[in-house]
Amino acid sequence: MTGSDFELEWDALILRLSKQFNVTANYEFILFVMGIQEMGIGFKEFSKTEKMDLINVARCRILLREGYIKETGVDGDGWPIFEPQPNLKSMMPSFQNQLIKKGILNYFKNVEFEN
Repeated sequence: MTGSDFELEWDALILRLSKQFNVTANYEFILFVMGIQEMGIGFKEFSKTEKMDLINVARCRILLREGYIKETGVDGDGWPIFEPQPNLKSMMPSFQNQLIKKGILNYFKNVEFEN
């Protein structure tokens, strides 16, 4: 996928989710929605901490699929526990961001959300 194809696909996803959820979707909103789906908890009111945790779950699940993180269990509240692999520490933040965006696009090719 070329850079322009990637950006067109990303913009189409932003537009689709903005319409579907009646919001102005952005990177963090998409990760938040993915985190809700990954946790299987449905939409409800979340505290700021819960929102950040859901965003982190989505990021980690993408990095898990790419081999940069290992899931080591679940805590007492039912949240997954992740352990970074050595190759994650040497990853440039811009590469990680691009990797996560590609993971988001792949995720939404296979998942439909209902709000």
